[in-house]
Amino acid sequence: MRFILMCTLALPVLAEETVLEAKRLHLGKEGQFEWESFKERPVDGERFERRFQARANATEQTLRIWQREVKLSWQVKLNEKKLGTLVNQGTALENLLAIPPGVLRDGENVLTIEPPPSLDDIEIGPVTLLTKPVNEVLSGARFDVSVTAAETGAALPCRLTVTRTDGTLQPLRAEPAEAVAVRVGVVYTRNGRVTLSLPPGDYRLHAGRGFEWSVETAAVSAKEGDTKPVALKLRREVDTSGWIAADSHIHTLTHSGHGDATIEERMLTIAGEGIELAVATDHNHHTDYAPSATSMGVADRFTPVIGNEVTTKHGHFNAFPIQADAKVVNHQQEDWSKLLPEIRATPGVQVITLNHPRDVHSGFIPLGGVQFNPKTGKHRQADALDIDAMEVITSGAMQSDIHLLYRDWFALLNRGHRIAAVASSDTHDVNRFILGQGRTYVAAKDGDPANLDLDEVWRSYQEGRLLVSLGLLVQVVVQDRFGVGDLASGLPGKIKVEAAVSGPAWVQADHIELYANGQVIREQKITDDHRPGEKARVTWEIPKPAHDVHLVVVATGPGVTEPFWEIPQPYQPTSKTFTSRVIGSTNPVWIDADGDGKFEAAVAIAQRLIKAAGGDREKLREALKTCDEAVAVQVESLNGSGPE
Repeated sequence: MRFILMCTLALPVLAEETVLEAKRLHLGKEGQFEWESFKERPVDGERFERRFQARANATEQTLRIWQREVKLSWQVKLNEKKLGTLVNQGTALENLLAIPPGVLRDGENVLTIEPPPSLDDIEIGPVTLLTKPVNEVLSGARFDVSVTAAETGAALPCRLTVTRTDGTLQPLRAEPAEAVAVRVGVVYTRNGRVTLSLPPGDYRLHAGRGFEWSVETAAVSAKEGDTKPVALKLRREVDTSGWIAADSHIHTLTHSGHGDATIEERMLTIAGEGIELAVATDHNHHTDYAPSATSMGVADRFTPVIGNEVTTKHGHFNAFPIQADAKVVNHQQEDWSKLLPEIRATPGVQVITLNHPRDVHSGFIPLGGVQFNPKTGKHRQADALDIDAMEVITSGAMQSDIHLLYRDWFALLNRGHRIAAVASSDTHDVNRFILGQGRTYVAAKDGDPANLDLDEVWRSYQEGRLLVSLGLLVQVVVQDRFGVGDLASGLPGKIKVEAAVSGPAWVQADHIELYANGQVIREQKITDDHRPGEKARVTWEIPKPAHDVHLVVVATGPGVTEPFWEIPQPYQPTSKTFTSRVIGSTNPVWIDADGDGKFEAAVAIAQRLIKAAGGDREKLREALKTCDEAVAVQVESLNGSGPE
């Protein structure tokens, strides 16, 4: 049964503001629900329709729609003319759509909001009609905003988020237009100085600069005709000395053809989120950010790198750096044994990453289905899997289970693949998915973000000297001297493992775990009262393992729900329940337990044990008593059913 929400309003002459719908409505499909939060909520209709009386408009008017939880494209039409769409964003916001002259007619008018074919539970309402044009609606009060560094007073590129007191993102205008990127309730500015135009009212203004910095919030109010100064100071709260902030998965509307961020706007979002290494990865295109960074006045804020997201029907791979005049890889190629060597041979390429490995594209999942055994780490194209890293966190394509890709990664490591873990944003937008929300910290000199030593950067990628961050930063040291990417040799019978968890005050950590070969061997709760900087320092003493293992530390905490850095819902959910979390992790420290000066993966240990047992199942069973589950899994996969 198809439900249509409709009624008729008798309004012979429109007032300055006319309410077409006063209530909050739930639009969706009867008997279905996208998220658990909608399960018990009645559906008010599959589509929205309002009939009302009005007069023809000789000048532009404005349609105002409150909305939340919009994922897909909902078309807004007035008298069958498309005014636009709802904004593809889950955060509550007010959407203003211009009604061009002549769209309203004398007599009955019909407003509709048409649903997409797929399920998308959304909320809308109130819906009002304003006789003013959009620019006049966004007028009446002004705020002259300046954002500076508390320590130096220097002007800062930053992100400003403006909400009403109930958290709804507020539409606005911002000037100077050539120095800002503007979306509903959000402004990125190249130097922290901007004039905001809004309707008179009460607002909350948040200023931030990405993960490493504080978020400063001011309650601001203005009456008709007011112009008020607002000065905010940001503090660096997370010490990242010796590490550079990288986002290696960035798109533009200009060259990828979808999303909404032009290349000029992208420069402001990179600078405003404090990213120091920005890898351009438009789909099957080599994009050079350097000219745009210069023209937008932010070339001193980051080092741009030409890359390419090689987008095929059998997986997406980022390759970087790339020489500007290099030939673009044939993205029609689906055979990894041919595709990956071609990517590797592209002039300049030092790093190849496997992107969002559990996402479905063209019916193919790189680490799913028949391609991959998540228990043993065996991949159908293992011999061709020549990659340096894989995304375990993609903030623009989150997984329902935040640990899923970590388990896949551990399985690949145990299988003998030397692959680093990375995080990135995969953003195509100014605001829907925040650039640098998922980011990788790369061990490298960080004194001048505009002139990074790229040879050092690529060595760190290849050696796994990387930290994964989605709201938290985790570091680890073994025996006071071995860090991520190191082979820890000459170890005593008891091994000291020290981990530190850091983050800004607006993020919390509540749990930390130590993994050996992908199995939790130590864990504990963290008490974090929103303190900035170091949130916890934990020291464990573990017995030296009987065989080589890789150690990884993972910390998690409650997800950020504030609109200035809201963790997005999963891109392709596998559960109707969404629990927002932040996460940070290390890459491995490789434990050389037998002291032979090299690392032996679980699969190699299993092969050695099977060979030594010579078919004697009892001997193999005894040998396995000193091994962990990862080795036992490999024995089972290599030896049929394994020991009884």
